[in-house]
Amino acid sequence: MDIFRKMSFADSTGDAIPFYHEGKYHIFSLTSPPGTTVYPARLRTTWSHSVSEDLVHWQELPTALYPGEGDEPDASGVWTGSVVYGEGKYHAFYTGYCLTARFQQTICHAISEDGIVWEKDPANPVVTPLVELYEEGDWRDPYVFYNEEDGCYWMLLSARKLDMPVTRRGCVVLYRSKDLADWDYYGPLYAPGHTNCPECPEMYKIEDTWYLSYSRFSEFVNTIYRVSKSPFGPWRKTKKDGIGGRRFYAAKSMEDAKGRRFYFAWAHDRAEKSDRGEWYWGGAFCVPHEVVAAPEGGLDVKMPQEYVAAYQDAVNWSYVPALGNAKRYGEKMFELDSVGSCIYGFFQHPEEHFLFKCKIMPRETYDHFGILLKSDEEASGCLLLEFDMAMQRASLLNLPMGVDPFWEQSCQAVPPATDPGPDGVRVAEKTFCIEDGKEIDIKILVDHDLVEVFAGEQAAFTYRVYAKPEYEVGILAQDARVEFYDIEIMK
Repeated sequence: MDIFRKMSFADSTGDAIPFYHEGKYHIFSLTSPPGTTVYPARLRTTWSHSVSEDLVHWQELPTALYPGEGDEPDASGVWTGSVVYGEGKYHAFYTGYCLTARFQQTICHAISEDGIVWEKDPANPVVTPLVELYEEGDWRDPYVFYNEEDGCYWMLLSARKLDMPVTRRGCVVLYRSKDLADWDYYGPLYAPGHTNCPECPEMYKIEDTWYLSYSRFSEFVNTIYRVSKSPFGPWRKTKKDGIGGRRFYAAKSMEDAKGRRFYFAWAHDRAEKSDRGEWYWGGAFCVPHEVVAAPEGGLDVKMPQEYVAAYQDAVNWSYVPALGNAKRYGEKMFELDSVGSCIYGFFQHPEEHFLFKCKIMPRETYDHFGILLKSDEEASGCLLLEFDMAMQRASLLNLPMGVDPFWEQSCQAVPPATDPGPDGVRVAEKTFCIEDGKEIDIKILVDHDLVEVFAGEQAAFTYRVYAKPEYEVGILAQDARVEFYDIEIMK
């Protein structure tokens, strides 16, 4: 099973610009020049274009937009935006980037009759920064949609308000238009005072609730959302406010004809494909995240069934005990009774690209339980998908943790601590309801260095691990009695 991670000619990919129209899923995406790794060369991006009829298999189409030349507003890169069909044509609104221009980031426009061949608007840029109110260095990521309640097109922009504290200036600015040509400034739609810049904003409505989602690179590197009963706000935080965890970045969504909504994002590359390398802008596309409105007004996140169904071949595996005695019942069930202790073991198999599925039933939990990923035999160097009963939290831990230098000689048997950089050891975490007697559904896609976790059809985590492990997947219970069952490994 091959997953669409980037265009075949590209070293990496960046922000997805999803668009659904006439039964087809389109992804426009930022593609860096071959061989580039860092700013500014890496960000002289084009808009690549791919299309699918089933979400899983993607066809590459001709590049939609290229950077301009000289002092044109997009000479240094065609950056993120959106696509909308309106007024009888396809419209692309994007961030034009030009290092030599008076305003380095401006809003540009292109049109198309067929969605494949595009012509840039000679009036570009169509919206420039309002420098009396906003910083000129952050004015980007236009998201355009038709707001039926307001009877006009809306354009959301990422910006920074001048009258806010310097690290808290990030805001979402609103423009409105009747015809996709003339745009009127409305004002800041959302200025939360909690981020540097809310990248890739978008807005949509499910039933009677409006959702405003955006990404933060300065706090936890993730895509979050806020909810409101009006598109004008006020916007509030829900209990679970993330589409994914760290490294599921710049996520943007599309709604299909059945009303299902899918988010598309990318996971960062690391320098030299090393677990200690610098995190780059751009990387590999993640599996789409399907979101469903939750009873409390938030969003639950799950793996689309199309991807689950695509893994049809069972992989033979054997269980390798590592610590304690796991009781096995039949072919697909284990009970780990580790009350007062710890039990863990691994599933031995040859695959490096597979879908792991199981269900977890906690029976008597005092501490935590979970899934070991990319682990050594000691379960000291690994990713741990941990379900913490006391904290009511699901998290992805990148182990081992570091210790103060004074104690290092006492930890000689422990591998060197991970160096996750800004991620920290707990690279992703979400509040998660954990109850004894309540089943948790697990789906984990491992694709060589990319790990994508879907837990309980509520939460999702993404991370990259480049080092080849001793074991790809295992199970663990710490001071708990837990059943793992319906275990399957598919390819």
